[in-house]
Amino acid sequence: MTGNTVLAGVSVFHMATDMAHPLAALGGYVLGTIAGTLLNRRIRAGAIWAKSVSLTLFLESLMLAAAEWIWVVTRHHPGHRLELALLAWIAMAIGLQSGSMLQLRIPGVVTTYITGTWTILTSGVALLVSRQHRAVRDKTKLEESFELQACVLAAYFLSAALCGWAFRHAADIVGAIPALVVLLVASCAAIRRERPVS
Repeated sequence: MTGNTVLAGVSVFHMATDMAHPLAALGGYVLGTIAGTLLNRRIRAGAIWAKSVSLTLFLESLMLAAAEWIWVVTRHHPGHRLELALLAWIAMAIGLQSGSMLQLRIPGVVTTYITGTWTILTSGVALLVSRQHRAVRDKTKLEESFELQACVLAAYFLSAALCGWAFRHAADIVGAIPALVVLLVASCAAIRRERPVS
């Protein structure tokens, strides 16, 4: 959404620049974040996962799958109005994920803006190597946090590589990849019971 904010701002004084697309994305994202936050506002303190998060991710997966279906049915040319609606719809799905995951308060992991995860992981490793201590009392928790952050970054990289391959060799499945990944995460998490952090 950083890029969409910049594009919306630039378009204020550049009449030739499109303002509709970034505003549609930002509007959808804000609505999705609000919905994700409200759907998951009752998560217990210390929970590492919650049933409401799994349900929210199932909803996100369905939204992404619907967008993919429309994209394929329109043969990648949905027309201007439907294109804006799809953009807002996908941004809303992403906002759902952001709002729900934020309620879990997993240290150093933000699932939809990866810059934060890179920054926190890199900073923590730099402090560890320089023998400075992060604000974590237990070394095991610190190492688990690094492991989780590294797994998130690896998953993002592998997903991007898979999407790159799909863009080149199977364009019709590109939108299905994120929907399936979110569905997989929601399914795996739903199988596990909600439990507090020890």
